[in-house]
Amino acid sequence: MDKETIVKYYNYTLPFYKFFYHKNSNAVHYGFFDKNTKNHQEALLNVNKCLADISQVKSGDVILDAGCGVGGSSIWLTKNYSVKVIGISISEKQINKANRLSVQEKVSDRVSFFERDFLNSGFSDESFDVVWAVESVCHADDKKDFLKEAYRLLKPGGRLVVDDGFLLREANDKEEQKNYEAFLEGMALPNLASEKQFKKDLENLRFQNIKIYDKVKETWPSAKKIYRMSIFSYPFSVLTEKLRLTPHLLTLNNLAGITQYRIIKNQLAGHRVFYAEK
Repeated sequence: MDKETIVKYYNYTLPFYKFFYHKNSNAVHYGFFDKNTKNHQEALLNVNKCLADISQVKSGDVILDAGCGVGGSSIWLTKNYSVKVIGISISEKQINKANRLSVQEKVSDRVSFFERDFLNSGFSDESFDVVWAVESVCHADDKKDFLKEAYRLLKPGGRLVVDDGFLLREANDKEEQKNYEAFLEGMALPNLASEKQFKKDLENLRFQNIKIYDKVKETWPSAKKIYRMSIFSYPFSVLTEKLRLTPHLLTLNNLAGITQYRIIKNQLAGHRVFYAEK
């Protein structure tokens, strides 16, 4: 999928995510719910806590937030740990927003944001202790290209943590395939990585101590929330598109909010967190 399509998607949906979804958490992803989670904002922040624990973030780490969105994770990390974070995105609009937020949150001395591609970041070899990617690797055509770059950027013993949606099996029929393709199109995704293939790619690139965490149960409330919003807004987006008030992109995005629920419920796709070491 070309970068322009992805950038166009995020640039247009940025205010919708803020108003309807992540509020002040600045988290453009599914949340992790547990028995102590009080609301969706807490669930979104739980993702940061979970990934920080899994990747063993510690004082002095230099972290790359690969596909940082508006900087939610980067800013959270610098507010909760004595670390330096560099966030990158191919969306200039997201980067500008992230830089403003870092100043607003008074962490701009320890976090920096750049408009760069995580497949070819331009940073020096072995620059980072942690490469962190939350629902961003899914936008790469070939996920192995991201893993190669992550391996290059990590210091020896460095840690990779990836939170994303993965394909758990092949579609059983045309209806499942249709739902899967509608989800991809509406979210500006070329494909979802197969869980098995992603693990194999990590092994082939000589990553060590690979661990996989099943997060379907924890993300299910987010999937239902997105579904409820999309069921309500889809008919309106169809109408406003016909009136030429909103683009086709918004209609597709609302349809994706419906179909993501279906493919997760049918266990065609689901959330996983991957951890690996160089």
